[in-house]
Amino acid sequence: MHIDSFFACSNSKLEEADFIIFGIPYDATQSFKPGSRFAPNAIREASWNLEDYSFFSRFPLYKAKICDAGNVNTDGTFEEIIERVSNFMRSFSGIPIALGGEHSISYAVARNVSNACFVIFDAHLDMRSDFDGNPYSHACTARRIYELGNEVVLIGVRSCSEEELEFAESEGIEIYSALDILTRGIDFIFDKINAEKIYLSVDMDVFDPAFAPGVSTPEPFGLNPLDLLRFINNFSGKIVGMDIVEVVPDIEKVTQTLAARLIVEFIARKCISSSSH
Repeated sequence: MHIDSFFACSNSKLEEADFIIFGIPYDATQSFKPGSRFAPNAIREASWNLEDYSFFSRFPLYKAKICDAGNVNTDGTFEEIIERVSNFMRSFSGIPIALGGEHSISYAVARNVSNACFVIFDAHLDMRSDFDGNPYSHACTARRIYELGNEVVLIGVRSCSEEELEFAESEGIEIYSALDILTRGIDFIFDKINAEKIYLSVDMDVFDPAFAPGVSTPEPFGLNPLDLLRFINNFSGKIVGMDIVEVVPDIEKVTQTLAARLIVEFIARKCISSSSH
């Protein structure tokens, strides 16, 4: 067995699992540092360094039904990848946890999640109409998701083009900048998100590069991972799916380990919130 073959706490079959981990190793449009196609297996490898017990939630992961279903085939066009993701997601009823890959893969997943508010943690707005002529570029993801008719909330933003900001503000899209969170704490936005269902998308460049150096487009002045942990703790009962994207595995395994830990903490907290209802 290779430790990058599956997430360490995977313990169930696809049809029985409450949580479905799957990779989408695609990075064809990354505009600075490529390599996030290697992230799903790097995150799996890093998961073996972690205890299968959440200290924060006091929850043992063996009590959760988790299936690592492997990677979606990313050969061919992005439209073909979208179709494969849709076909795969129709095969299970558990909570999807997608491992990117670049942020474009979030759109492929989002098409299969209905009636949810898409909360996107990201250093960038990703609201371009297209980038280098490609409407499916990772720089366009939030806009493509919004155009599906979804409510979108962006958290941790600190970089964008003038046109992106003008579009987002004209559409009334909620944006909470990194400075908002760093100066006021993340708790102030909790009562501003009133959705019954939340899909959580985590672009790892939302964190300061001190915490997550291995990302495609690093931006200074980012969030602390504890900000996201507090968000998960508060909203876990409403989160119906998530993805973690834009990890470019670093040699010290810092970024991929943080990504793996966030998955562990989400599963633990989700199980506790589900058992309390």
